[in-house]
Amino acid sequence: MAPRTIGPFQLDRQIGVGGMGVVYSAIYPKTGKKVAVKVLSPGFMSDAKVRKRFEREIGILKRLKHPNIVKYYGGGTENGQRYYAMEFIDGGSLQQVIKNRGQLTWEQVIHVGRQVTSALEHAHNAGIIHRDLKPANLFLSRKGHLKLGDFGIARDTEATALTAAGKTVGTYAYMAPEQIQASDPISRKTDLYALGCVLYELVVGETPFHSDNPMDMLMQHLQDEPYNVCEKVPNCPIELGKLIDRLLEKKPDDRPYDALAVHTDLGEIKERADSGVGAALADTVVSGSAVGSGTGKPKSVGARKKKKKKRKKKGPIHEQTWFLATCLLALVGATAWLLRPPGEDWYAEQWHEAMQGDEYAQRASLDKHIDPYIEKFPAGQHIARARELSAKLHANMLEPQLKNLARINKPVEPPFKAACVEAARLEDEEGLVYVPTWEDPPATELPSNPLPALQRWQALIEQGESLSDTSEEIPWLMQLCRNHHDYFRQKLIAADDARHMFRERMTEAEKLSTGEEAEQQQAIATWKYVYDNYKGVGRFQDFAEYARQRFLGREATIPDVESTGGDTSSTDDAPTEATDGP
Repeated sequence: MAPRTIGPFQLDRQIGVGGMGVVYSAIYPKTGKKVAVKVLSPGFMSDAKVRKRFEREIGILKRLKHPNIVKYYGGGTENGQRYYAMEFIDGGSLQQVIKNRGQLTWEQVIHVGRQVTSALEHAHNAGIIHRDLKPANLFLSRKGHLKLGDFGIARDTEATALTAAGKTVGTYAYMAPEQIQASDPISRKTDLYALGCVLYELVVGETPFHSDNPMDMLMQHLQDEPYNVCEKVPNCPIELGKLIDRLLEKKPDDRPYDALAVHTDLGEIKERADSGVGAALADTVVSGSAVGSGTGKPKSVGARKKKKKKRKKKGPIHEQTWFLATCLLALVGATAWLLRPPGEDWYAEQWHEAMQGDEYAQRASLDKHIDPYIEKFPAGQHIARARELSAKLHANMLEPQLKNLARINKPVEPPFKAACVEAARLEDEEGLVYVPTWEDPPATELPSNPLPALQRWQALIEQGESLSDTSEEIPWLMQLCRNHHDYFRQKLIAADDARHMFRERMTEAEKLSTGEEAEQQQAIATWKYVYDNYKGVGRFQDFAEYARQRFLGREATIPDVESTGGDTSSTDDAPTEATDGP
């Protein structure tokens, strides 16, 4: 019997059933690679809503490229059936692991949690909220590498059906309060609540809330407080228990800031537990007590003297009470010295080292070293650098929030933040993609002329500098504007077709200069921007000089694309660095 095929794939066996279709293991004959193929059930092809969900899931997987997210390979339609192929994960799901083992060690839980949070951070930065995070949607390779999958909104039939008595009711066991009642909007913190439920289940062996009745379980999520995991599993680190408690807070604002913060916390919990500092101190105290009680033995020797027994010689010096007491005092003094509050230079050394690391190291240093330094040493010798780093890192943290606000198109306060959101929205519409400093920028050409976006960001920087608003978010937003401006300015300067872009922008300004007063002001602003920002760039100096002449109201000819630029400026009426415009 010939194997069943769909598109270029040979279907093998069914490995899963979801609310929208069936998942098969399959082979791509050209390479022999094993893949998973999800096929939309024929009965749903006529359901526009389900088809839209299926297409949305494909669109999401195309956008998400991360080692902890199931990889998308491609899809199509054959004989009226819609399908797509994705990465095949050979180790089953985390749900199967729990079923077989009951629970994991706390070390394994941290390892799983860091992989999940890494995937969530990537998805959230892309504006994706999973909304159905649970062990059944977390897949493991045989080497223990975790992948987050199933980005469809429809629930698995298994997840929504009532299970045997005493068991949880699928997805309901991981549902955040804001999903149950519209008290707060669905956000990345919705996924963090579900993560708390998953981590709780991995540590304890059962979900924080469980009931045969779905409504009863939902009410537990809204009203009840679960046991702390340390009460159920005494050897679990206390800090891990506290972190899970925070993830399970009813109000989203009381949960950790984002997945990256949880990822950082999990790493620190592991480091502290591995170092065994607390245990070592406890052992020291116990050892000291044991030595102290041991000093009673000479008394018993003294008692034996009454029986006319020969007096024993003193033991080695390291066993004598006075020596042990001296060592104990030295130990107490050393401990006090080690526990003294760190000075300015210590903070600076810590953040300098962290800045050489990745996003996680930098973010952790912001919370542990940079912001605490600013609070403790407001007039310190490193305060300027600390404030600079704080603004940059907080700006990077605001980046995904700004993108999400731009997508949902809701009112934003204060007005300066709303203007930044609008600039991000327009940048996205123009196809421009800003890449944070810690990510490798894609080796792609600029998809459109960035000069309009650059001018908007520069205008926002100038607007921010004139604000009297003293809220801490304003400097972060201004830094975000600088990040975008500097990034695309560098891309423009390096672009092969940059002169085409300058000529295009100057042509647009010329057209505006003949229009209404508002349009004329736009043209003037464009000429000023070009002169101020590119007068020192050799290959664009002819455009800068042209912009200066036009700003001064003089006739000038837009430079040719083929020209090499060069210093064509005249000394007549040449502005100085101190002037407000060309």
